Amino acid sequence: MKINCVELFHISIPFVVPYKLSKKYGTLTHAHAVMFKVHTDSGIVGLGEADPMNPFTEETPASVMMIARDHIVPLLLGKDPENIARIEVELDQKVKGNLTARGAVNMALFDIKGKACNIPVHSLLGGLYHAQLPLLSGIGSGTPKEDQTAIEELMKSGHQTVMIKMGTLPIKMEIERMISARKCFGSEIFFIVDANQAWTVFETLEFIEGCRGYMPDLIEQPVACRDIHGLKRIRERSPVPISADESMMTTNDAEILIRERAVDVLSIKVSKNGGISKAKLIAGSAGLFGHQCLMNSMLEFGITQAASLHIGCTLNNLLPVGHAYGSVLRMSDDITDFRKNISHGKVIVPMESGLGVNLDDQKLKKYTKDYLKIQ
Repeated sequence: MKINCVELFHISIPFVVPYKLSKKYGTLTHAHAVMFKVHTDSGIVGLGEADPMNPFTEETPASVMMIARDHIVPLLLGKDPENIARIEVELDQKVKGNLTARGAVNMALFDIKGKACNIPVHSLLGGLYHAQLPLLSGIGSGTPKEDQTAIEELMKSGHQTVMIKMGTLPIKMEIERMISARKCFGSEIFFIVDANQAWTVFETLEFIEGCRGYMPDLIEQPVACRDIHGLKRIRERSPVPISADESMMTTNDAEILIRERAVDVLSIKVSKNGGISKAKLIAGSAGLFGHQCLMNSMLEFGITQAASLHIGCTLNNLLPVGHAYGSVLRMSDDITDFRKNISHGKVIVPMESGLGVNLDDQKLKKYTKDYLKIQ
């Protein structure tokens, strides 16, 4: 079997409700992604998805299209897609960075191999540890009253893990939001606070002190991604675990965070981490050194969500809380059928061959902003 063609689709779909993130990222109204169709001479087509979000990632949809056209796809054409490890090494040698583009290719290769073997991707990764997982869902920046309403709606749909986006408002107001949420919901909800790099070390410690008695259960990426020393200082002072997201892009980043004991939890995002192979390696390395993983998302569509789920369901070092497999519920539409796996706050692992998702070609055409075919 050989790869003989790759199609790229830059899609854009609006959110149901605009998503207010930290002051670093602002408010988002649309999700963007680049879908990959990797064709083979046997007729099997592998699906991949890149989820660039500058400045969270260095990539943009346009850069993904360009690097794929000029550097990645020429290396793929004529190759046997089942030789995933060999292709990964070649791309490591020839393509610097560009992890979301690399990740899309890696997803597609696993999808092809699973379909060729007539088994789900998780069977290629060691087999099931979890048949289903609880969902995490997030709320944007808002007032305590707005937060309460949003959390109540999530609870009605079965969610018990909520990520509260912070970093837009002054620290004192963020403390008020946390105290109000904890007073309203007590221990019914596992709360994750995510500041998306918007705070300084001092502001983070002020938040921790101000929330004593009403703390979240986990704090994610409060400071700048390269401030590993700052993360370590916060971890040493925090009564709750600290998670790294933007600080943990590459396998080398994971090595540094683990070696420096800078965090307790690694936030895995299969697109930002460069695909299934690299994300699985990071999660396994974390487990070796006693770290837990949170399966997180980058405002993804169904292909990346499925790839992430096939990893998460094989791990024995997941945090025992909800994980971010409800990203498609934020979208006004999706170009896949991944939603079929979600029911009342849980996601069921697909058992179909490959990634277990199907594209709706009519919707793909509707939402495509740019298209390339390379053969």
